[in-house]
Amino acid sequence: MKNTKKASKTAHKNQRDSFVRSQNEHCFLKDKQKIKYHSFILLEIVPLERIQKLIHGLDKLYAKASVASESQLRYKDILSTSHLKLFERNTINLPYVVTKKLKGKILSNCVFHDLGDHIRHIHISIYKVLPSTVILQIQVHLNDKLSKKINDVIYSYHKEIRKPVETPRGKYTQIYGPPHQKENQIYQVRKDLHKEAIDFLKKYFTGYFFELSDESISVVPSIDLFSLDYPNEDGQILDWGDKNHGFFQCFSTYIGPWDSFKYKNYLFCLESKRNAKFENYLIFANRKTTSNNMYPDIDASIEETLNFCSFDLVAINRWIKVQEEMVGTLNSTVSREISQIQQNRFSKAIETRKSVLKSIFPFERFATEYVRYKMIPDKFEFKSLKDERAPDKQIDLFNGLKEGITAKITELHELINGFTRQHESIMALKNLEFSKNMQNLIIILTIALIVLTIIQIGIGAYGLKTPGLIVRFLFG
Repeated sequence: MKNTKKASKTAHKNQRDSFVRSQNEHCFLKDKQKIKYHSFILLEIVPLERIQKLIHGLDKLYAKASVASESQLRYKDILSTSHLKLFERNTINLPYVVTKKLKGKILSNCVFHDLGDHIRHIHISIYKVLPSTVILQIQVHLNDKLSKKINDVIYSYHKEIRKPVETPRGKYTQIYGPPHQKENQIYQVRKDLHKEAIDFLKKYFTGYFFELSDESISVVPSIDLFSLDYPNEDGQILDWGDKNHGFFQCFSTYIGPWDSFKYKNYLFCLESKRNAKFENYLIFANRKTTSNNMYPDIDASIEETLNFCSFDLVAINRWIKVQEEMVGTLNSTVSREISQIQQNRFSKAIETRKSVLKSIFPFERFATEYVRYKMIPDKFEFKSLKDERAPDKQIDLFNGLKEGITAKITELHELINGFTRQHESIMALKNLEFSKNMQNLIIILTIALIVLTIIQIGIGAYGLKTPGLIVRFLFG
């Protein structure tokens, strides 16, 4: 009997080990193809009020730039007068910020800084898109150590992790399988790198997203760039993505029609990390179809070509999502303000109203300006993968973002107007109440004045000089 139980336990363990092994291998690409982690793009929005701080920060960042870089350092003239040139769009590509480890090994038309162990160099583009808005597109290039780290996570065998969990209804065991562990580890590698880059950049300038990054690093819009070999045709890519969905789970994404967007050798994918506050993006470049024309090698062609694509709509879309939270908070703020008005606590209500106006002003200004927004003509045309079941249903990534932003602005504007109308209605009723009270007060004062006049006449007529008699007359 004991031998039977032992044999059964062993068989169950072997079966479980086999299942765990298959889960690990479910994440492998054919022939264990290695993926390369090239870089990531960070996006930052800088409002008009912070332009001078941005200029000061860039002055510090490029203080030791070589003379050869002067022609690229025109940011001061353009940024300082950008608000005066309504709806004139400008793009500035700044010199590279390079790790000190490469000093003396590359051309000197750049500036050298201590960028840590993983960052090779940083490329910053400035897009002046609206009168009061500047967008920074920062591409952070990585060394080869990170690619090895990512591949080690994917192709190593992870054991199951079992953790006891206590709930009000009792205990249960949470099982973390290999794909889930690999996803969390790779996600953490990516986010740690993003934080490392943001911490460096925050020494020189801080815009809207960087300021919020301490609460959640995912609030900063990011696009991670990887490369590998994969099919070229849309239908083949969909089949390949479906077959390797365990691999893509490691990157918190998936390949699907209307969710994955292709332009030449680039595949733009959406992040689907369930416990992240904000979901970001990834690009998988196809090494098989990449041309290295004008570039020294395929890697340079994959990385540098993206410098010509503006992702400003991705930044604007994130900003609008953050504004949704602001409008949600505004609902309770307006409710508090109305309560203060009803309690005649007008000084508190005025302070609350100032806070409300301060919160909604940036959005209202942006909404007014966005009507005149124009996409730049050389924007990459990322189209959703064509599905054979609906070949005519293709989405343009940037047009889709623009339409979604416009719809959200309209919705938020209507909500803010609704809150404002609610406030104004309460104020109108309070004014009516105040007017009624004032009328009653005036009547009372008038009656009192008449009574006092009669008393004064009585005093003159009857010679009432004793104050006590006046008191008795008034109060009985």
